[in-house]
Amino acid sequence: MNIADSGYNINLSGVRPAGNQGTQNIQNQNAAQQSANTAGTGEVSANALISTAKEGQTFNGQILDITNDQVRIMLDNNQTLNARMAEAVNLNIGDSLSFLIKENNGGNVFIKPFNQDLSLMKDSAIFNVLEKNNLSPTEKNYQIAESLMNNGMPVDKGSMQKLMQQSYKFPDASIDTLVNLNKLGLPVNETSISQYNDYVSNSHQLFNDISNINSSILDFSNEVLNNIGDGIKPGLEGDAVMQMLDFNDSLLGALSDTEDMANITVQGSLNAESENVAINSDTAMINTDVTVNNTAGELSGENENNMSLTDFLSAKGIDINTSSERLGIDKETLSNVFESLSKLNVNDETLKNIANESKTPLQLLNNINKTISENIKANPDAVEFNEIKQFLNSDEFRKILSFGINKKFTLDTNNMKSPSEIDDLYKNMYEKTDKLMRAFSETGGEAGKNLSENAKGMQERIDFMQNLNNMYAYAQIPFRTDANEANSELFVYMNKKKMNEVKDNISALLHLDMKFLGPTDVHVSLRGNNVHTKFYVEDEESAKIIDEHMTMLENAIKETGHTLTNEVITREPSLALPENMVVNEMFGNELEKSVKRYSFDVRM
Repeated sequence: MNIADSGYNINLSGVRPAGNQGTQNIQNQNAAQQSANTAGTGEVSANALISTAKEGQTFNGQILDITNDQVRIMLDNNQTLNARMAEAVNLNIGDSLSFLIKENNGGNVFIKPFNQDLSLMKDSAIFNVLEKNNLSPTEKNYQIAESLMNNGMPVDKGSMQKLMQQSYKFPDASIDTLVNLNKLGLPVNETSISQYNDYVSNSHQLFNDISNINSSILDFSNEVLNNIGDGIKPGLEGDAVMQMLDFNDSLLGALSDTEDMANITVQGSLNAESENVAINSDTAMINTDVTVNNTAGELSGENENNMSLTDFLSAKGIDINTSSERLGIDKETLSNVFESLSKLNVNDETLKNIANESKTPLQLLNNINKTISENIKANPDAVEFNEIKQFLNSDEFRKILSFGINKKFTLDTNNMKSPSEIDDLYKNMYEKTDKLMRAFSETGGEAGKNLSENAKGMQERIDFMQNLNNMYAYAQIPFRTDANEANSELFVYMNKKKMNEVKDNISALLHLDMKFLGPTDVHVSLRGNNVHTKFYVEDEESAKIIDEHMTMLENAIKETGHTLTNEVITREPSLALPENMVVNEMFGNELEKSVKRYSFDVRM
């Protein structure tokens, strides 16, 4: 039962659970306590009396009235307790019962009928409902009626028959899942059932989909490039090279936007082939007779001819530090890529153009693909097939491709300016996955199948979020920082049907999955110009990190004309808080009740 007494302000801050005190009757507490709680009319508030009760105490009461889930209980001292049933229990007006204080945590008091067979009481209530609706008392009907009751939904013949049809159509779905999808107004189909279960099991993060599709694209590329090279006949190497470059062009085209397209003109012809390429230096030479894949030592160390890779690229007009900062790609990877292109006899002017004109990782790859393609067309016999294949499958090339994919499917926290960017991100994800499926739908192989499945899975995740957003102000935000990539979820406490109403207080819950902080929940409330935040973290070390950087948040809030107050709370393992409070706010109250079955929930 949920006690409600809006006419009496009860301060429960000092009341904590006190353990089992036996079956001492509440009505026998001393008169001094009752006198202290007496109102001007001489009546004692039953709610105030219950608020001081200890676990294990009992009290007697008679059911005066039952209206829907509202119940009035007359105590032995003629005080009236107003309550609400948390679950379906068969109570009748006039019943006299003993109640046990199950728990008192200072804000909530949980009571339950004492020495009653509650299971039979609940069974009786459900079977009465089935009988009233002329439904046979089968196990399936019982399950449906029980779930409808527990979720506060009407138990009528139409609802029962609808759930019955859905359970036959989707036999693997639990009755609770079907009931909650209907309660949330979500479509009931295989996709929504799967997506809903992902949320309940906390495996719904959009960033997981991004990681899966990234891996599947790389695997698919590797499979296609290797298949092209298998069994190649002598004299057809040039055709095989162009097939690989055409595939790369299609793959990059599906991922690229306007700003990612090739933007350079390939300058002149290839460098003349030689064992060593001369640098603009009197004596320094760099040996190019090495493999395409390079080790980390080649960046920081020196080659056989005593010239570092950085100096070698600098001699060609390439400032590797500037290119690395602009593209967001580490210097080692970029240096090895440009050295590999030099070994493929790309001339210095074109190398410099690629380094200086490429603004995004995908544009860099598009420029590289165009350069190799143009050079092969102009000089079909200039480059060996195996060298091209090795370069396109190199760790460096794949790393840049992977980074470009993640950049397309995440938001940069350093440049986020408008909430519309989230909508644009979802639209971009949907369009990119659609292009991938259309471009490679007929390509066989296990890797191609996985790519299609992961692309479809991402679209289904976005569709489900859109359905959720019709009811909740909710969004997932996959983002990247300078340190790493992560996923967040934002849930705004707002009934979307009443969004136009002016509210003095707005609250939101943000869930972050961070590399170093771990799962972090941030409750944000705005009242007037004051912003109050509560950070819930896993341990003291995380709390210390947040405390040390709180001034940064305070200054940022101040720039918007607001003030900030803040709390950092370390989760206590004994509280057993949900792993994701955002998901719990949306679904947990329906699915993971904290109250034991057949007990009452009494909340002051």
